[in-house]
Amino acid sequence: MGAGGNMSTPTTKAEEKKNSLERVPISKPPFTIGDIKKAIPPHCFERSLIRSSSYLVQDLILVYVFYYIASTYIPVLPTPYQYLAWPLYWIFQGSFSTGLWVIAHECGHQSFSDYQWLNDTVGFVLHSALLTPYFSWKYSHRRHHANTNSLENDENHVPKLKTKLRWYTKLYINNPVGRLFILMFTLTAGLPLYYAINVAGKPYERFASHYDPYSPIYNDRERLQIIISDVGLIAASYVLYRVAMAQGLTWLICIYGVPVVIVNSFIVLITLLHHTHLSLPHYDSSEWSWIRGALATVDRDYGGAD
Repeated sequence: MGAGGNMSTPTTKAEEKKNSLERVPISKPPFTIGDIKKAIPPHCFERSLIRSSSYLVQDLILVYVFYYIASTYIPVLPTPYQYLAWPLYWIFQGSFSTGLWVIAHECGHQSFSDYQWLNDTVGFVLHSALLTPYFSWKYSHRRHHANTNSLENDENHVPKLKTKLRWYTKLYINNPVGRLFILMFTLTAGLPLYYAINVAGKPYERFASHYDPYSPIYNDRERLQIIISDVGLIAASYVLYRVAMAQGLTWLICIYGVPVVIVNSFIVLITLLHHTHLSLPHYDSSEWSWIRGALATVDRDYGGAD
């Protein structure tokens, strides 16, 4: 369904360069969302609690196995080997923890099972453990899907208009070192700052935050659940505080902190690549429709990942 699936495979470098700059069609699609649903096999719409639970258990086991290895064996390795073992642990643990984050994300979409209470319970626990405000993310993410690629109303990944760029933007955009710094900053700090102060989010008339139940992101019916998200984060933070007091801050950073940063980096990277390509349009109010926006995404091959 993404634009990437409609792009032919270039055979030469010249064709590749030409195709990468070719804008996807912006005319009204000759089909409806109903036509798309009819083309999808019915079993794709069936939720399976057993299958979903198997993915959850699998990822939990892998996360525990790597935690056990890291906490038991890495500290007793000779120092030079620790410098190799810790980064390997961070990469693997961050990757499998990303799987847990994505399962919680699917819970927010009510894809985990047919039971909303179970979906929200699983999603709330998993996201809170990874310091993500579950209900806050769920509702802002819902609005993103309702307004995908709308220049005025999309919640994130909206490119700035050239006329609205700051004068200093070209100082780092045209500078390889500046671009590298922005990329690293976005991958490591982008998601927490988006939660906290709506960095790179939809511009609102007043301060917006995923932690504020009275943020303009949310309506009155959602405010109680935003508070519940905050309580989940406070509880998770208290547990982390107790662990740091018992095991030490360095231990906590190595075992938990760095993998969570990698989780955030993966989420930013995956979503950024999904919505960013030279050929993908973003529509203003005169062009945008839900189906146009939803189709203007790009499918990426992550090399063996399902």
